[in-house]
Amino acid sequence: MKKFLTLSIVFLFTIGMVYASGNADSGSSGTSEKDNVTLTFIGSQNWLNKGTTVDSDLNKKFTEETGIKIDMQVIPDDQYSNVLKTKMVSGEIPDIFMVGAGAGALKYFPDEYFADLSDEAWVYRYQQYAKQGTTYQDKVMGFMTWSVDGWGILYNTEMFEEYNLTPPRTFEEFKVVCDTFQADGIVPVHMLGKEAWYWGIWFSQFGPLANAAEAGLYDKLNSNKARFADVKLFETALSQFKESYDNGYFGSDALSNAWDSGYEAMGTGTSPMILMYQSYQTEVAAKYPDSEADKWKMFPIPFAGNNIYSHSAGGIMRVAYKDSENLDSVKAYFDFLSRTDNLELFYSERTDIQANPAFIDVAAVPTEAGKSMSEFTEGKSDVEMEYGILYWDNTLFGKYIQELMLDMKTPIQVLEEIDKNRVKIFKAIEE
Repeated sequence: MKKFLTLSIVFLFTIGMVYASGNADSGSSGTSEKDNVTLTFIGSQNWLNKGTTVDSDLNKKFTEETGIKIDMQVIPDDQYSNVLKTKMVSGEIPDIFMVGAGAGALKYFPDEYFADLSDEAWVYRYQQYAKQGTTYQDKVMGFMTWSVDGWGILYNTEMFEEYNLTPPRTFEEFKVVCDTFQADGIVPVHMLGKEAWYWGIWFSQFGPLANAAEAGLYDKLNSNKARFADVKLFETALSQFKESYDNGYFGSDALSNAWDSGYEAMGTGTSPMILMYQSYQTEVAAKYPDSEADKWKMFPIPFAGNNIYSHSAGGIMRVAYKDSENLDSVKAYFDFLSRTDNLELFYSERTDIQANPAFIDVAAVPTEAGKSMSEFTEGKSDVEMEYGILYWDNTLFGKYIQELMLDMKTPIQVLEEIDKNRVKIFKAIEE
C-alpha cells in the first residue's frame, strides 16, 4: 500500500535554518529570459486569489523577471476535482496543478503525474509538517505555501457573553446553546450547505476522535481492513448532525447558503457560530472591522463526545507535472515563489494562512481561534480524515450527507455508501 509518511505535526527548527540564511534572501530566482514559454496552472477558486490579488501579482512579477508567462486558470470549488481528473485522463495535464497535501493527494496518482522536487533548494527551509505533508514514498512532490490549520466551531464571544453562554463540551450542552439563541429568533449556526464539500468537512472532523477510540483505525481504513459502517462513533456523530438539522439549528436556508454568505452572517452578528478553519476570523475582521472578529474563539464540534482538535496536513500544495515540457521553468517558478521577499508578500496578503507558514524563515501570526482551540482540547489533536484517510472525497461524501438531511438516507446508509466508493477504488488500484 502506497502511503504518505506519518502525518503527525512536529514543529522543529532544523539545520535548514542555517541553510536558509544563505539562500532565502537571494535577490533573483536564478532564471534567465525565456520568451514564448507559458506555464498552465490550475487551482480551485477557494485556493487562489482569495480576497487578494497576491497570486496574480506574484505571477506578473515572475514574468517581468524571467519572461515566462503564467496562464492561471481558476476553477469553481465544486468542479475542480472533476476538471483536474478529466484533464489527466485526456492527456491535457497542466504544467502546475494544486491538490490537498497528505493522503488526499493519492487520488491523483503521484507515481504517474507528480514530479520529484526533493532536490530543490527550498525543501531545506520547509517546516517539518510541510515536508511530511508533501512527501510520498520518501520524495518531496509538492510546493506548499500553506499553513497547518484546522476546523472547529468559531463563535462570537460577545454574543455568547450576552446570553451568559459558555462553549459546549457535549451534544446536550450544544443543544442548550442553540435553543437559547433560537428562542430569541437567532439562527445558531450558519450552514454553508449549498457547497457539498462543506458537509464532508463536517464529517471529516470526527476522524481524530474515532482514531483515538480505536487505536490504529486510520491504518486499518487505509489498508482496506476496516469499514466506516462498523464504527459506531461515526453513526452517532451523523445522527446528532441530523438531529441538529431537524431542530433548525442551521436555519431554514441551510441547504442553499453559498460560501460567501458566511462572512455577512458572522460579520453582522446574524449568527453566532459557524464551522470554519481557525484563520477564518481574520477574513471576517478584514471585511467587517466593527465585528471584532479577531477576538472570537473556537471549540470542536461536540457531537459524539468530540474533544479533539482536528487539523490538516498542511493544506494545499502545488504540483509540477513530471512529464511537462516546461518542467525546468516550473521549478524556476517554485524557486521564485520560495524567495523570502516573495513569501513575506504572499503571507502578508493571505491573512487566512498566516498562523503557521510552511517555511521556517517566515514569522507566524497565531489567531485567537487557534490558541483557544488548543486550550479547549488541552493540546489533544490529530489529522482530520480529509488528510489522513486514503480516497477521501469531501464533495462526494458531502452529497451523501445532504441526502441524509433530506431524509433520503439514514446515517448507516451514508457510511455504507462511503465504504462502497472506497472499496471500488481499492479494487481498481489492486487490478
